[in-house]
Amino acid sequence: MPVVGALCLLTGAWIRPTQGPEPRLDLLDLSPDAGTREKLPRVLEEVSGLATTPDGRLFAHNDERAVVYQIDPESGELLKAFSVGALGIPGDFEGIAIAGDQFFLLTSAGQVLEFREGEGGSAVAYRIHSLGLGNRCETEGLAFDEAAGALLVPCKTPREKNLRGHLVVFSVPVNTMRPDLMPRILLPLDDLDARGLGDEFHPSAIEVHPQTHSLILVSAREEALVELSPYGEILATKQLKRKDHPQPEGLAFFPDGSLVLADEGQGKRGTITRYHQREQEGGGDR
Repeated sequence: MPVVGALCLLTGAWIRPTQGPEPRLDLLDLSPDAGTREKLPRVLEEVSGLATTPDGRLFAHNDERAVVYQIDPESGELLKAFSVGALGIPGDFEGIAIAGDQFFLLTSAGQVLEFREGEGGSAVAYRIHSLGLGNRCETEGLAFDEAAGALLVPCKTPREKNLRGHLVVFSVPVNTMRPDLMPRILLPLDDLDARGLGDEFHPSAIEVHPQTHSLILVSAREEALVELSPYGEILATKQLKRKDHPQPEGLAFFPDGSLVLADEGQGKRGTITRYHQREQEGGGDR
């Protein structure tokens, strides 16, 4: 297990280990036609987030109501759906994360709904946590970092002056549901520009790699993936092709390290595409 940066209580800064984990994006075959693509049910035309459980079950949501859908990753078919609140409370939902038996949904205004998994057709009770990030940034994407015991919340568009020009990710410990004052990631966009991605990056999803704990972010606007070490070092970048991923809004990993991306349908059915890790010489996964 890699060493994760420790948070200094006096300064709020992350203490960086001398070496980050091995990049995982470089081990995924993201070439055209390499992934297995499946169409999603019509109700997920505007799919907005993905998350997996430790046992490999896949869940998704759209961006208009708090309804959670379990999807068969092999076929894209709907296995069950349950609502958060009666009929699924309305909102602009931008990310989903699973921590143990707790589910979380994020809104673009920085509110988080916390609830437990429901049976198919049921409505579950929930709690609302206001993160207080609305004045600092527009939030989009949500992940659970088990090593840190925290939710990770990226800024799609920073609003605070000192955050502008940066890729920003906030950490929200689940035991308090209050964001750390200092961002977990504060990466100058010039660093991404130097890697050939340009000087803009608007995250649409984030996930933690199950094996290395590196952070993977996707931007639908910039059509790109970025992999960061747990403490913010750039490990890898990948450009996506619009014909393969017209609007990637969801991102998740399965326990075996394979990656799944969800694309909005843009008037058609949404899709999920799964990419597997390349095999080492000798047959084992890298």
